[in-house]
Parts: sequence; C-alpha cells; structure tokens
Amino acid sequence: MKLTPAFFGLALLASISGPAFAAATPEEAQRLPEVFQAYLGKEQGVVTVTPDGDSYRARFDATPLFAKIKEPGVSVSLTPIEWVITPQGGGKWQVDQNQPLAFEMKSGADAAMKVEAGLVKGTGVFDEALGGFSSSSSQISRLSLDQTFVEQGQNQQTKLAIDTMTFMSAMSGTGDLADVTYDTSFTGMRQAVSVPASSSAPAVEIVTSSPDGTQTVAIKGLRLKPMTSLMAWLVAHPADDEIAAGQAELKEKLRAALPLFTSLSSTSNLNGLSIEASGSKVGMQQLSLGMDSSGVVADGYLRARYAASGIQVPAGLVPPWAASLLPENAAVDLKAGGLDLAAAAALMIDKTDLAKDPPQPAGFEDEFMKALMPTGAMQLGLGPSEILSKAFRLNAEGSMTTGPAVMPAGKATVKLAGMDQLMAALQAAPPEMEMQGMAPMLLLIRGLAKQEADGALSWAIESTPTGSVTVNGTDLTKMMGGQ
Repeated sequence: MKLTPAFFGLALLASISGPAFAAATPEEAQRLPEVFQAYLGKEQGVVTVTPDGDSYRARFDATPLFAKIKEPGVSVSLTPIEWVITPQGGGKWQVDQNQPLAFEMKSGADAAMKVEAGLVKGTGVFDEALGGFSSSSSQISRLSLDQTFVEQGQNQQTKLAIDTMTFMSAMSGTGDLADVTYDTSFTGMRQAVSVPASSSAPAVEIVTSSPDGTQTVAIKGLRLKPMTSLMAWLVAHPADDEIAAGQAELKEKLRAALPLFTSLSSTSNLNGLSIEASGSKVGMQQLSLGMDSSGVVADGYLRARYAASGIQVPAGLVPPWAASLLPENAAVDLKAGGLDLAAAAALMIDKTDLAKDPPQPAGFEDEFMKALMPTGAMQLGLGPSEILSKAFRLNAEGSMTTGPAVMPAGKATVKLAGMDQLMAALQAAPPEMEMQGMAPMLLLIRGLAKQEADGALSWAIESTPTGSVTVNGTDLTKMMGGQ
C-alpha cells in the first residue's frame, strides 16, 4: 500500500509511546521533540513542539529528511504538517489537524507527481498503551493528483480529482497485536489517463468517473509498533547506500514486524461507474472489489472478489447479433492458498545482500519457489461465480492443485442456461466473423452435458494427477486417443 504524506505524518505521531501529556509546559515541549526524533533519526528541525495554553502545537517538517535523498535529479517537498495536541489524562491525548497539504516529487525530466488537498481536517485520540489512535476521523476536500512520466520517449499523464473524502478508524488491543477497522467514503471522483500513440494505436484519453463510493477494511493482529519502527527506520535512511550500509539492522526490524498482521479483509464499492474513451462510454451501476488475505504466515492465502452489476455498453459499440451475449452482471471469486509465505519471507531476508548486484545469489529463484511451495504445489480455487446476459446465465465453481512439481488436478462444476440462445446468436453472426465454425464444438459440449431439472445444462469436470480428464464421467482422454 502506498502511504499518502498526510497518513505518513499521522503514523509518525501514532508511533510515540512516551508518558501522557500533563499541563502544557516549556519543559515538556522541549522533551517531546526528542521522543519524535527517536523514530526519525537525529536530524534537527524535523519536529518542533511549543506550548499553547492547555495544549501543544506540534510541527513536522520533512525538509531535512528529504535533503538526505542523494539520487541525482530527485527533489521532494511536503507542506509542514501541524497538529494541536491536548492531554486527556490516563495516557491519552487528542490530536487535531486543520490545514491544506501539498506533496510534490520530481525525478529529473522523466517523472513528476503532485498531490494537493485543499483542506485536511481531522481529529483522533492517541492511546499511549496501544501505541496508536484508538479512534480517528478526518475529512479531505478538493483532493487532486497530477502524475507524469516518460516511457520510451512518450509522455504519459494521470490526473485524479476527488471532491471530498472521509475516513474513520477504530483500534483496540496492544501495539503488538492490534485490531483495526477503517471506513472510507468519497464523492465526485474523476480520473483521466492519457495514453500516447503507438505504432498500432492512436493516442487516447481514458476517463473514469464515479459520483460516490465506499471502502471498508478490517485488520486483525496488526503488528503496529514493529511496523511503525520499521517505517521510521526507512524514513531516517532514505538513500540506497544508507539502507545497504544498515541492512543488518533493517533485517532485524523486518523480522520483528512479521507476520505484519494475522488477517486482512476489504470491500470497495464504486457507484455509477463510467469509463469513456474515444467517444465511447461503458457504464456500471456498481463495481465491487473484495480482498481477503493472511499475513506473512506458514499457511498463507489470498482471495479476490470482483462483481459488476448493471453493465451498460453503447449500442453502436457492439454488432446487433452479439448484443444479447454481453454480460449485464458478472461476479468472480478467485482464491489461492497453500503458500508458505513465512518461509519465503525469511529466505528473502536472509539471502538478500543490498550491497551486491544482483542482491540475491545464483539459484535463488528456485530456492525461493521451494520455500514458497514446500510440497511443489499450491491450491487455486474458483468460488461461486456467475456471468449473466440477456441470452444466457453461466455459473461455475471449482478448485485445483497445481505447481512446478505436480500435474494439475482438481474438480469444477459448470452450469449453463440458455445454450439454444447462445447458439442462435453465433449462427446469426455475419459469415466473415467465422462464428459458425464454433457450432460443432458447442454440439460436442452439449452432448457431454447433464440436463438439470430447471432445464439448464451442467458439466462436472475432474482432472487427475495422471493426466486424465473426465466430464460427467466420460473420459475425454480416451475419446482423444489417449490411454
């Protein structure tokens, strides 16, 4: 995940674990920067704290840190981040922010990025015992991003604008095992991506927009303090040579932060999504993206879910014979498991030497794959998935074991309603489309099907480690002349 400058500043504040603030005093204000600097190295002028009535005003200025970047042509700037910190007692204090923000980065003439927020207004309660914010909320107005980079002599530009964004979070547990929830919403999103011309296609601008959307994230067992300590170390060592020289300490911090978290799940919804290019527009009532993931553990897994509803395609974009075949709704559920992420991460840390080029020794890739898949295989799954059009409804689910050391093996079930409509549409295609040639294959597939009570056709497919494939009990291997 890329961290925005605003989030970065809040995360730095969240890593403080000193005593709770008492009444604001010059002595305490003098001590507090030392607490900050413990997480940011010893650069002077990065953090300043001054008493202000019953509160403190804190200022984070990253300029001295950015000055340590030694890459030629690279420049970075960030609006100083300011907070008002008010003691709440019991090791807790309130943190308030209210300001515009701007972040800019350039890398010679090849890349540039600028992020601006007209106003960032937020408040949160930092819990010293937790080592983070037990609750927080913020609003961002007039958020924009402008990014340009040069690839093969061609300029590519991305512009993003969002009217408003809101964030709410809650955290409980300890700094070593915290449970966190995030809720985000936005209004008025528009993104324009300019793709330069190529030998086979003209230049095009792809515009994506959505009036509103939401995202929810839940993290279990977050290693908050070790991760913020790791992040702070990287902030204090921005140059490649500094990281290489201190890689022994970096590796210890990486090991301490693992497995990062126990589990993570997220769901994102984009409403009224529109994608426009070359005068044509595709719309969706809603696009949903979901993800479930383990941390860096011995039995690692990843699940991704995609769902689109109310898909709308302009009539002129699709020939009449194919209009009924276009999906109106679609949902796909993909899974991967059986991965030893812990062993693979440990090997990567142990075998990497950042002072060498390449940083891993010869033969590392094979060793890494063996650590990642100790049995030589992984499990892939397709959860209940569906494609629905005016002509047909296709449902499928299944699982398989595959990998470099084993033959693929698994089971799947496919169900189709609307075979007749599908075949009729293909037969209606103009001869130059050569769709009629698919008829014999469809007839063979239909002959292998099982008729369901609702009139749909179904196929139970099974493949074995010996290489055989059966469909509803019929061995296709033998049909094709195999043994």
